[in-house]
Amino acid sequence: MQTSYLNIIGLAGIALFFFFLIVSFSGFLSAIRPSKIHSSITPASFSLDFEKITLKTSDGVELKGWLIPKQNSDKVIIALHGYPADKGDILPAISFLNEDFNILLFDFRYFGESRGSYTTIGAKEVNDLLAAVEFAKERGFQKIGVWGFSMGGAVALMTAQRTPNINAIVADSAYAALPLFLTEPYENLVFLKYPLAFFTRLWPKIFFGISIDEASPVKKVKGIKIPMLLIHSKEDEVVPFSHALLLKEALKDNPNAEFWFEGGVLHGQVQKEYQKRVNEFFQKNI
Repeated sequence: MQTSYLNIIGLAGIALFFFFLIVSFSGFLSAIRPSKIHSSITPASFSLDFEKITLKTSDGVELKGWLIPKQNSDKVIIALHGYPADKGDILPAISFLNEDFNILLFDFRYFGESRGSYTTIGAKEVNDLLAAVEFAKERGFQKIGVWGFSMGGAVALMTAQRTPNINAIVADSAYAALPLFLTEPYENLVFLKYPLAFFTRLWPKIFFGISIDEASPVKKVKGIKIPMLLIHSKEDEVVPFSHALLLKEALKDNPNAEFWFEGGVLHGQVQKEYQKRVNEFFQKNI
């Protein structure tokens, strides 16, 4: 009788183990290969001249982008889209910057027109931004600002420590650390969400040789002194406002860090005075 009872427990344990494996792997796959948001918006939608460009990352991924020129300016803003969108998705929000700056937009790996069979939601995308910075320097731009939304904002913050060529950053609705999102897909599974998050953490290490902890702006902005403007809504329903507070704490020793935290808008909605604030910040710092 006792043996049968132990067998049942053993079988239940094996079944639970495979449940964790299958569900966590499914969550992992859906995260790295999400349904893409394809925008039909191009610079031509705003009557802007543009050049189609191709970037090549240090790990061999081909990225597609646009360069929107501004005559007689040696300053460029590199604009980074969010997850799982593309470069056209952010153009309505930042096209106003072309009044004073060149703008360089590109699709992160896997998204939009770019190559790549998966996204790492920020970890390897740092290489994408570094490729754009290198392209900007080769084109002769003397001052480089970066504007990033959501995942793009997180990538901008994480890249600052990797290159001296970024002069200022605007990070709009950036996450503080990707691991903070690990349990969210499993919230309704109560106590099961923690082992599922543990297994989900293993897959990037197994398949890509990277730790999810690498996607952690809150760790990588410490010690950075370049001008940064963090924008976040207190009602953000995608990246909770708590992420902004963690980033603010991490930047407490940066005398050039600025913060604009307002309520009343959701993730991706433009706040009042947005254009004025962002433009003034870049005018002052690049």
